[in-house]
Amino acid sequence: MEQSKHSEESIIKLGEKLIKELNLEYSSNTLARWMSHYIAELISGINAAESKSEKKQLQTECCNVILKLWSRKDDLPIKQPLEDLKPVLEILKILQEDKEPIIIPRWLEYNAVPRDNEWTQFVDLVKNNSEKIFSKVVQINLHKDILLKDQEWMKENKEFLTREQISFLEILEVFSDFDKNMGVVDLNNFKMSDDNISRVDHMFKDLEDLLEAQKNELARIKENFYKKNGKAK
Repeated sequence: MEQSKHSEESIIKLGEKLIKELNLEYSSNTLARWMSHYIAELISGINAAESKSEKKQLQTECCNVILKLWSRKDDLPIKQPLEDLKPVLEILKILQEDKEPIIIPRWLEYNAVPRDNEWTQFVDLVKNNSEKIFSKVVQINLHKDILLKDQEWMKENKEFLTREQISFLEILEVFSDFDKNMGVVDLNNFKMSDDNISRVDHMFKDLEDLLEAQKNELARIKENFYKKNGKAK
């Protein structure tokens, strides 16, 4: 019944993706190894079919097996689509209001304000730094290998993702474009060590500098306030 919603070609692609995710070569999981072999043999049988009727029969059998496995995907010994991106999703959900279908930082709605006093300048600094801090916090939880893996789901197997998963990947693309427009350094282009330490060190340094700038500006305003009021502090 579910098969009618998808073409046989797309279901076979899903099967090939499952083989890859089951990761036969490196897996010590006996069930994963067996599943991978089984799906691979079914797909191989389709390609080796000697007649159209035999090929059609094997395609139907293979697709039914793949869809049955996918219907129990939560029980499969694989990483689920977007599983590695869960920390980012949790960060974005902090800014989500129930009445809004799309996650947008509230500060992006702020209007330009006159810069005629130091408190206004301080608020503007906090606003601008908040944009950068949010972006960097999202980026620090991203890695190009993770993004490429999940973009592969989006490109090859999109119709098998949930609406929430598709929406989330689209939101990430929006923030990626936003970062480029803001001139934020794309740290995913850094030459990284296996443990990603160089990238993380760079990002923590940037975050600390942004927070320190706000702290210093507030200290300056505080000092000026007490000077104007004739009270040393």
